[in-house]
Amino acid sequence: MRIDLKEDVVSLTDFARHTKQHAKELAVGGRARILTQNGKASVVVLSLDAFERMAHDAEEYHMDLRLREALESYAAGERGAPVKMLAGRLRKRADKRRASK
Repeated sequence: MRIDLKEDVVSLTDFARHTKQHAKELAVGGRARILTQNGKASVVVLSLDAFERMAHDAEEYHMDLRLREALESYAAGERGAPVKMLAGRLRKRADKRRASK
């Protein structure tokens, strides 16, 4: 995400005074708005679409890391746990969740 210092950095006061205008620009442009307080960056505001994209990208990255770790473990000779044992663990967890409701 690129930041344009002239357009994307505004004071908290300006954002509060012109919230509707800023919200429209955020929704259309999809870029973040950095809000300053006393001349220092303090808050980042995103449109819902931009936030959802960022959250999705973060989740994908996390899943990639987990997959990479699993592949490295497999390459190192670690084969994990037998399916029957894992299925038993999942059943126990599900039973605990049902019992707690």
